[in-house]
Amino acid sequence: MKTKMTLLTASVLLLGSTSSLASAPDGWVGYFKGECELISPARGSFYTFPMALEVADVDQQNADWIITYGEGKSQQVRSYTLKTIDASLGHYAVDENNGIVIDQYLVGNEFMSLFEIASSKIQSTYSLDSNGTLDVSMETFTFDPVRQKEVGQYTVANYALKVKQKCRLYKW
Repeated sequence: MKTKMTLLTASVLLLGSTSSLASAPDGWVGYFKGECELISPARGSFYTFPMALEVADVDQQNADWIITYGEGKSQQVRSYTLKTIDASLGHYAVDENNGIVIDQYLVGNEFMSLFEIASSKIQSTYSLDSNGTLDVSMETFTFDPVRQKEVGQYTVANYALKVKQKCRLYKW
């Protein structure tokens, strides 16, 4: 009887600890939906569109990170995976499930990344507010610097902003 109680207690503790080991950070699981706008330095705000982000735990190391742009016939669904690399360092990655993996770092309630693709450098920030809003900002810069200078032992390089995607999503 004592052996059965020990096994039962161990099973309950193991199950309890397994279910509490979520892959997405606290507060990030859910469905967020709202509007985005594209803004350029020359044109200002020139395009708006709906966006949604769904984050759902899959297992201890992975969560669904599903981004939907647009609605109806123009809707584009991007089924990505949020991978936990090292939660103690805030290191995660979005696997686009096509060979592209973008590392993200969680600082407070903000996921931040900087990556290069084709002829652009893209900086993205997903900022989760305690009231349930999620602000998404993606700035796309030129790959080649518009200004570069050697200053002592340092190289200082500046890049031109092409476009900014600015979104406000609300938790549903």
